[in-house]
Amino acid sequence: MIRFGPWSTTLGLAAGFGALVSVLLLTASGNRPANRLLAALLGVSVLRLMPYVLGFAGFYDAYPWLSFAPFDLGLATGPLLYLYVRRLVTPTLPARAWRHFVPAGVMLGYTLCAFALPLTWKSRWNDSVHEPWIAPVESAANMLSLAAYLVASVHFHGRYQRWLLEHVSDRDSHRQQWITTVLVSLELGWTATVGFAFVDRFLTPLSYYDRFPQYLLFAAIVLGLGLEGWRHAGHRFPQWALRADGAPAPDRDWAALAAGWEARIQSAGWWREPGLTLSDVARRLGTNESYASRAFNRGLGRNFNTVINAMRVAAVQQRLASNDPTPLLTMALEAGFASKASFNRIFREHTGLSPSAWRTAQQTKNRAPPGLETTEGDVPA
Repeated sequence: MIRFGPWSTTLGLAAGFGALVSVLLLTASGNRPANRLLAALLGVSVLRLMPYVLGFAGFYDAYPWLSFAPFDLGLATGPLLYLYVRRLVTPTLPARAWRHFVPAGVMLGYTLCAFALPLTWKSRWNDSVHEPWIAPVESAANMLSLAAYLVASVHFHGRYQRWLLEHVSDRDSHRQQWITTVLVSLELGWTATVGFAFVDRFLTPLSYYDRFPQYLLFAAIVLGLGLEGWRHAGHRFPQWALRADGAPAPDRDWAALAAGWEARIQSAGWWREPGLTLSDVARRLGTNESYASRAFNRGLGRNFNTVINAMRVAAVQQRLASNDPTPLLTMALEAGFASKASFNRIFREHTGLSPSAWRTAQQTKNRAPPGLETTEGDVPA
């Protein structure tokens, strides 16, 4: 008897939401290649929920031929996650990316063959071969695959954040905190899956109903991934070109080259652009990103991000010192800072004081009698 109770309905709603978002992502205009990967990831996640939705509703009892229906593509989850995290911030996928899906393809082929068997053969195969031998291997492969790709995704995400720090002046608006949340959620889901598998294998067999908390957590992850993925579907992240550029001549005067480029950036006022990246500057200077990065780091001892933000902080300091009545936030935005939070953080990093404290200290210094001036960094008692 088919009956949708609270458990099957809860999981079914999560699956329906994931399916809807996956379709919407296919129509999103920004980050189209990455959004397609996310749509595929959500689709695979929805399929993985379906056996539990159908099982709790009684479909497998009413229609036993549904066993081995190709719903579980768990070996594709990790590759899709990893490639999505990469493609979101890089111009292309890695070479021969299709190889990541070979294990999932093999498992899909096996499941389709088993699904096509007559019902009596299917039951015999399930009891004598699949459950005692193949199911444990498949479960272990799913967990190992997801663990490996989670580690790779976390590692790549960290590398991208470090790249942002050196190459993008407004990195705070591109830090992908939601990706961190998704990765942590998937790690929790993986931990729960391993825990339930351990209990089922070595302590006591678990039924569908015993595993409901695991499925509920997986449904919550699908909801979170869909919501956050859709919310950021149109956000264009600075693209990290993972390629090697030509090596510069070993006798290059990096200090003179970087100083000249710094002066050009200053005079042209490029630093006032909130979304300025090293790639933008390199193109305007007629060089490549790797060469420009090397020049700033070796010639000035500072990365691009630090150089640009120093110009912005100096511009705000100059206006504060002249008693400019413009509100601090307006000054910050006109100087190229993308937000109040990034302005406060960067200003404090460069001066040791908050903007308002620095202005107060400057005003106190200007009012002090000769011989009693405070130092620039002192905050008056």
